[in-house]
Amino acid sequence: MRNWLFHPIIFYPLAILFSALVIVVSLEPQSWPREPAQVAGVQDGEWLVFEGQSFNSPDPGAEEMTVVRDYWGRALTMRIAQPRAQPEPQPEEDGTRLLLTPEDGNALSGRPLVVEISYNPSPVNAAERLAVSLRSGDGGPSPWTSQEAPPQTATLRFNLPARSSVNAIGVRAMSRSDDQAYGIEITRIRILTRT
Repeated sequence: MRNWLFHPIIFYPLAILFSALVIVVSLEPQSWPREPAQVAGVQDGEWLVFEGQSFNSPDPGAEEMTVVRDYWGRALTMRIAQPRAQPEPQPEEDGTRLLLTPEDGNALSGRPLVVEISYNPSPVNAAERLAVSLRSGDGGPSPWTSQEAPPQTATLRFNLPARSSVNAIGVRAMSRSDDQAYGIEITRIRILTRT
Protein backbone atom coordinates (compact mmCIF):
# COMPACT_ATOMS: atom_id res chain seq x y z
CA MET A 1 0.00 0.00 0.00
CA ARG A 2 1.38 3.39 -1.02
CA ASN A 3 1.47 6.36 1.34
CA TRP A 4 -0.47 9.36 -0.04
CA LEU A 5 2.38 11.75 0.96
CA PHE A 6 4.73 10.14 -1.54
CA HIS A 7 2.36 10.54 -4.46
CA PRO A 8 4.21 12.73 -7.03
CA ILE A 9 1.43 15.32 -7.19
CA ILE A 10 1.79 15.95 -3.44
CA PHE A 11 5.44 15.12 -2.72
CA TYR A 12 7.18 17.33 -5.31
CA PRO A 13 5.28 20.55 -4.56
CA LEU A 14 5.89 19.99 -0.84
CA ALA A 15 9.60 19.36 -1.49
CA ILE A 16 9.83 22.60 -3.50
CA LEU A 17 8.06 24.60 -0.77
CA PHE A 18 10.31 23.11 1.92
CA SER A 19 13.44 23.89 -0.14
CA ALA A 20 12.30 27.49 -0.68
CA LEU A 21 11.65 27.88 3.06
CA VAL A 22 15.14 26.56 3.90
CA ILE A 23 16.72 29.00 1.42
CA VAL A 24 14.78 31.99 2.81
CA VAL A 25 15.66 31.11 6.42
CA SER A 26 19.35 30.65 5.54
CA LEU A 27 19.46 34.17 4.04
CA GLU A 28 18.52 35.53 7.49
CA PRO A 29 16.31 38.42 6.30
CA GLN A 30 15.76 39.37 9.95
CA SER A 31 19.44 40.46 10.07
CA TRP A 32 19.43 42.63 6.97
CA PRO A 33 20.22 46.34 7.51
CA ARG A 34 17.28 48.65 8.15
CA GLU A 35 16.73 52.14 6.78
CA PRO A 36 17.72 54.84 9.31
CA ALA A 37 14.72 55.75 11.44
CA GLN A 38 13.93 57.71 14.59
CA VAL A 39 13.78 55.79 17.85
CA ALA A 40 12.24 56.73 21.17
CA GLY A 41 14.17 56.42 24.39
CA VAL A 42 12.72 54.82 27.51
CA GLN A 43 12.33 57.05 30.56
CA ASP A 44 14.04 55.53 33.63
CA GLY A 45 13.63 58.06 36.44
CA GLU A 46 15.44 61.19 35.24
CA TRP A 47 17.43 59.28 32.61
CA LEU A 48 16.46 58.78 28.97
CA VAL A 49 17.75 55.30 28.08
CA PHE A 50 18.54 53.80 24.67
CA GLU A 51 19.34 50.09 24.54
CA GLY A 52 18.21 46.94 22.75
CA GLN A 53 15.51 47.89 20.23
CA SER A 54 16.68 51.52 20.34
CA PHE A 55 19.65 50.38 18.24
CA ASN A 56 17.35 48.94 15.55
CA SER A 57 17.93 51.54 12.82
CA PRO A 58 20.81 54.01 13.35
CA ASP A 59 22.30 56.08 10.53
CA PRO A 60 25.83 54.70 9.96
CA GLY A 61 27.23 57.79 8.23
CA ALA A 62 30.83 57.19 7.10
CA GLU A 63 31.51 54.72 9.92
CA GLU A 64 31.54 50.96 9.77
CA MET A 65 28.47 49.96 11.77
CA THR A 66 26.69 46.69 12.55
CA VAL A 67 23.60 46.09 14.64
CA VAL A 68 23.86 42.80 16.55
CA ARG A 69 20.50 41.02 16.46
CA ASP A 70 18.99 37.90 17.96
CA TYR A 71 17.54 35.11 15.81
CA TRP A 72 14.20 36.93 15.48
CA GLY A 73 15.82 40.14 14.24
CA ARG A 74 15.50 42.16 17.46
CA ALA A 75 18.37 44.59 17.98
CA LEU A 76 20.67 43.86 20.94
CA THR A 77 23.74 46.09 20.60
CA MET A 78 25.43 48.38 18.10
CA ARG A 79 29.01 47.88 16.92
CA ILE A 80 30.84 50.84 15.42
CA ALA A 81 34.34 50.96 13.97
CA GLN A 82 36.66 53.62 12.69
CA PRO A 83 37.48 52.96 9.03
CA ARG A 84 41.14 52.76 8.11
CA ALA A 85 43.02 56.07 8.10
CA GLN A 86 40.00 58.10 9.25
CA PRO A 87 41.03 61.41 10.87
CA GLU A 88 39.78 62.82 14.19
CA PRO A 89 36.08 63.83 14.08
CA GLN A 90 35.38 67.35 12.90
CA PRO A 91 32.36 69.41 14.10
CA GLU A 92 30.66 69.12 10.69
CA GLU A 93 30.92 65.29 10.61
CA ASP A 94 27.97 63.24 11.84
CA GLY A 95 29.51 59.89 12.82
CA THR A 96 27.06 57.07 13.49
CA ARG A 97 23.81 58.77 14.50
CA LEU A 98 21.08 57.48 16.76
CA LEU A 99 18.12 59.44 15.38
CA LEU A 100 15.82 60.84 18.06
CA THR A 101 12.06 61.32 17.94
CA PRO A 102 10.92 64.98 17.91
CA GLU A 103 9.66 64.59 21.51
CA ASP A 104 13.04 63.33 22.78
CA GLY A 105 14.90 65.92 20.71
CA ASN A 106 12.81 68.76 22.16
CA ALA A 107 13.36 67.47 25.70
CA LEU A 108 17.16 67.51 25.17
CA SER A 109 17.45 70.75 23.18
CA GLY A 110 18.86 73.85 24.85
CA ARG A 111 20.14 72.03 27.95
CA PRO A 112 23.56 70.78 28.95
CA LEU A 113 23.54 66.98 29.12
CA VAL A 114 25.28 64.09 30.82
CA VAL A 115 25.62 61.16 28.40
CA GLU A 116 26.69 57.75 29.71
CA ILE A 117 27.71 55.14 27.16
CA SER A 118 28.15 51.54 28.28
CA TYR A 119 30.26 49.39 25.98
CA ASN A 120 32.13 46.16 25.43
CA PRO A 121 35.54 46.39 23.77
CA SER A 122 36.02 44.56 20.51
CA PRO A 123 37.91 41.31 21.18
CA VAL A 124 40.18 42.11 18.22
CA ASN A 125 41.26 45.66 17.30
CA ALA A 126 39.49 47.47 20.14
CA ALA A 127 39.11 51.23 19.71
CA GLU A 128 41.17 53.36 22.11
CA ARG A 129 38.76 56.28 22.35
CA LEU A 130 35.06 56.99 22.04
CA ALA A 131 33.65 60.33 20.90
CA VAL A 132 30.09 61.61 21.27
CA SER A 133 28.27 64.68 19.95
CA LEU A 134 24.78 66.16 19.92
CA ARG A 135 23.76 66.44 16.28
CA SER A 136 21.46 69.29 15.34
CA GLY A 137 18.76 69.77 12.77
CA ASP A 138 19.89 73.34 12.09
CA GLY A 139 22.85 72.10 10.03
CA GLY A 140 25.44 73.90 12.14
CA PRO A 141 28.64 72.26 13.37
CA SER A 142 28.49 70.36 16.66
CA PRO A 143 31.59 69.82 18.79
CA TRP A 144 32.77 66.30 19.61
CA THR A 145 33.79 65.22 23.11
CA SER A 146 36.03 62.18 23.43
CA GLN A 147 37.45 60.00 26.20
CA GLU A 148 39.84 57.10 26.52
CA ALA A 149 37.99 53.76 26.30
CA PRO A 150 39.77 51.18 28.48
CA PRO A 151 39.95 47.70 26.88
CA GLN A 152 37.36 46.27 29.26
CA THR A 153 33.60 46.46 29.71
CA ALA A 154 32.92 49.92 31.12
CA THR A 155 30.70 53.00 31.11
CA LEU A 156 32.03 56.38 29.96
CA ARG A 157 30.42 59.61 31.17
CA PHE A 158 30.43 62.68 28.91
CA ASN A 159 29.34 66.23 29.83
CA LEU A 160 27.98 67.90 26.70
CA PRO A 161 27.15 71.58 26.27
CA ALA A 162 23.63 72.76 25.43
CA ARG A 163 22.69 72.54 21.77
CA SER A 164 19.56 73.76 20.00
CA SER A 165 17.42 71.64 17.67
CA VAL A 166 18.90 68.31 18.78
CA ASN A 167 17.79 65.49 16.47
CA ALA A 168 20.44 62.79 17.00
CA ILE A 169 23.27 61.52 19.17
CA GLY A 170 26.46 60.98 17.18
CA VAL A 171 29.09 58.43 18.25
CA ARG A 172 32.49 57.54 16.82
CA ALA A 173 35.11 54.96 17.68
CA MET A 174 38.64 56.33 17.46
CA SER A 175 42.17 54.98 17.42
CA ARG A 176 45.61 56.47 17.00
CA SER A 177 46.54 53.66 14.61
CA ASP A 178 45.30 53.88 11.04
CA ASP A 179 46.33 50.48 9.69
CA GLN A 180 43.03 48.67 10.40
CA ALA A 181 39.46 49.30 11.51
CA TYR A 182 39.20 49.62 15.31
CA GLY A 183 35.83 49.22 16.98
CA ILE A 184 33.66 49.08 20.05
CA GLU A 185 30.26 47.53 20.91
CA ILE A 186 27.76 49.93 22.49
CA THR A 187 25.29 48.22 24.81
CA ARG A 188 23.47 51.22 26.33
CA ILE A 189 23.25 55.02 26.09
CA ARG A 190 21.75 57.01 28.99
CA ILE A 191 21.09 60.75 28.88
CA LEU A 192 20.40 63.10 31.79
CA THR A 193 19.64 66.81 31.49
CA ARG A 194 21.76 69.01 33.77
CA THR A 195 20.32 72.16 35.31
